[in-house]
Amino acid sequence: MDPVRIAVVGAGVVGLSTAVCISKLVPGGSIAVVSDKFSPDTTSDVAAGMLIPHVYPDTPIPQQKQWFRETFDHLFAIANSAEAEDAGVHLVSGWQIFRSVPTEEVPFWADVVLGFRKMTEAELKKFPQHVFGHAFTTLKCESPTYLPWLEKRSVEMTPCCFLYLS
Repeated sequence: MDPVRIAVVGAGVVGLSTAVCISKLVPGGSIAVVSDKFSPDTTSDVAAGMLIPHVYPDTPIPQQKQWFRETFDHLFAIANSAEAEDAGVHLVSGWQIFRSVPTEEVPFWADVVLGFRKMTEAELKKFPQHVFGHAFTTLKCESPTYLPWLEKRSVEMTPCCFLYLS
């Protein structure tokens, strides 16, 4: 029987991540990543991704939380691996500050990130235009580093080719 042949459209973070996931799920398959732009010329190349989810009103919160937890766990494993530097995936701590108190003071993802807590009054004084905030540790992907790492992973895991569409 001929190997399964799969085309993934797009060579940004989503496209290359999809290619890597498919290569794990379909061993022996052949994957073609099709795009009009590849790294370093994708939209993803000019961004660093901070892992903080947003609420999508038409998607149940338990589903969003599951997706976030799976993504966090996946990236956390990379950040704690010997490949962290090559992948450009790191832990980062910081604040999320608000000019007004949000409807949900504790977001659905609070127990997924590390060390989530409300900011203290002393911390908030450093941001006089803001009245509320969270402090936590999450993950950051440096896309200009992460994309080549994903490309390498997709090629190592299965026959994979990159097709440029002009």
